[in-house]
Amino acid sequence: MKKISFYVFIVCSLNIFAQNQDLTSAIISFQKNDLNNAKMAIDKATDKIDSGAILKAKKMAKYYHYKGLIYFRQFQVDTLNDSRMNFLDVATESFLQDAALNSSFSKKSISQLNMCANNYSVAAYEYYQSKKYNLALKNFTSAINIQESSSINSIDLNTIYAAALSAKNAEMYQESIKWSSKLVEMAPDSTIYHITLIKAYESIGDLEGQLNIINKARLALPQSQDIIFEEVNYYISTGDNASLLNSLDEAVQKDSTNAMLYFVLGSTYASLGDINKAIANYEKSISLDKNLVDAHNNLAAIYLDEANIYIEKKNSLPINASQKKYNNLSVKIKNLRLKALPSLEQVLVLQPKDEIIIQTLKQIYYQLEMDKESLAMKRYLDSVISGDSSISLPSHLMK
Repeated sequence: MKKISFYVFIVCSLNIFAQNQDLTSAIISFQKNDLNNAKMAIDKATDKIDSGAILKAKKMAKYYHYKGLIYFRQFQVDTLNDSRMNFLDVATESFLQDAALNSSFSKKSISQLNMCANNYSVAAYEYYQSKKYNLALKNFTSAINIQESSSINSIDLNTIYAAALSAKNAEMYQESIKWSSKLVEMAPDSTIYHITLIKAYESIGDLEGQLNIINKARLALPQSQDIIFEEVNYYISTGDNASLLNSLDEAVQKDSTNAMLYFVLGSTYASLGDINKAIANYEKSISLDKNLVDAHNNLAAIYLDEANIYIEKKNSLPINASQKKYNNLSVKIKNLRLKALPSLEQVLVLQPKDEIIIQTLKQIYYQLEMDKESLAMKRYLDSVISGDSSISLPSHLMK
């Protein structure tokens, strides 16, 4: 028995010596920039370790660190190798192993891990730009795993968001839900993260899950216009107008001074064809916030759309139609244009370089026989188009 034990001891000692020799050879070759021999030697050491051979703790730390360095360098030099990301995978795993040992090399390995994470992110963005979304997701995930490892323990919301978008575009919706949920958990005050999660549930057709996420988002960000519109679109898509209006009414009762809620109510009633209620809510919205461009714009649009209906009726009158009918329609058209005018003027005050609004106002002034104002808008439009930075709004708008 003693002879056998002594024999086993001799064999183990020889194996350890051989591994040490391979590791030493790998380090020396690497330091001499002989990457091929360095990789061959470290791979030999790896084969022996994988077969059950054991190194002392300090040697194992050195092995992991230098294996990481060798494979990371291989990744850097093999720029034309389609499988070069495999080298980065091996390097990352090696650095993680060393970092976990808390050895004398660990700080250096952690520094290298940050470089690995950066390279995964760079590759991921390149894949994303070329619309290889599944590969983008894979590499963003690798970067996140490094960042969240116990040795680094950091969070990069931008990388996680990129992973969520990559998953969505790759139609890997469960992955998108996973990463979007993580974003919402870490940054519940971010509208875009809630929207991304809502869209992920929408993509898989999970209506119950989608509504649940919308409700949570509304609680977290009750003022968010985008999230309110997600709720509106959800109820419209499901045809549940009653729930939609009920939800908005409850929101208004809880926050009766929220101009945006009244604006959304106006938009909802407009989409349902209830023009009178749409107008009432747009006006309420404006009374609470006169600078809400969309409310002014939508209110003006309602009046102009209605005017267009009467214009069509007027143009369709038969030749023998009475002058009274003609005049009645003309009056209605004029009154509707006059109702639209204050809102359009306020939009221009708020967005003084909006060429579409300027052109619209110029035309309406002309139609209302407000020649002075129409000419002023023409001159103002010419100045805006020419890029004249010294221009100011026409005097009749400077109230």
